[in-house]
Amino acid sequence: MKKISSLHNDTIKSISGLIQKASLRKKSNVFVVEGKRELQLAHKGEFAIDTVFCCPALFKSTSLEEWSGKNLGTTNIVLVTETVYEKISYRTKTEGIIALVKKKTFDLESIMFKNPNPLVLVVENIEKPGNIGAMLRTADASNIDCLLVADPKTDMYNPNVVRSSVGGFFTVPIGVGSNNDILGFLQQNQITPYAASLQDGISYEKIDFSTPTAVVVGTEATGLSAFWTKKSKSNIKIPMLGTLDSMNVSVAAAILLFEAARQRNFYRDIKGI
Repeated sequence: MKKISSLHNDTIKSISGLIQKASLRKKSNVFVVEGKRELQLAHKGEFAIDTVFCCPALFKSTSLEEWSGKNLGTTNIVLVTETVYEKISYRTKTEGIIALVKKKTFDLESIMFKNPNPLVLVVENIEKPGNIGAMLRTADASNIDCLLVADPKTDMYNPNVVRSSVGGFFTVPIGVGSNNDILGFLQQNQITPYAASLQDGISYEKIDFSTPTAVVVGTEATGLSAFWTKKSKSNIKIPMLGTLDSMNVSVAAAILLFEAARQRNFYRDIKGI
């Protein structure tokens, strides 16, 4: 196995650049993923692991090559010192393993629904990587069929998206496109969009989410654009009981998705499905 002990190594500089700069990530066909669980989920989600960088002093395994071959589908491993690993690590609690993973294209055409009654989350103009990651985590927890990113304002391969998704980045199908592209995709698949908006909104518990549905959410600062409030079947709102008139978009998405999941489970139970 190759070993790297210098902080000035070109490969190490390249990894640091991919973590820090969106411009470099856009030019590359790989992105950086750290952590045993996340890398295992990436492999399970059919992301190809390119190169594994491991610090033996931090990574706990009896046989690194055997573990990597079995769990990551590769034995292309580079050993690094603790000092070098600290340079390329972006997590506060580390397990001593990080890898370059080959990108996928998030084309809408690649999304195929196995579920005849899909539940979809559409997120428009979300800027904070942590919010996208949190919504991917919620998307996995509520077992929705895909997350669609409309008119994205952040790089989907930002390490903070991957990290805050806690693996949801690899378990939830993702599609990226313009508002028009995503609306066309929903129409093609006969999925009804509901826009999360306080303006002229119906309280969310009064909406029937039991049919093919897309919950559409926007930024906390400006909310959804007029495109979605006009194109959706109706606006839906979460009643605010305190002084403030909004909540974190990932929290709002979780409330709406779990209400949809609750309704669907209820209807399945009474129909004996």
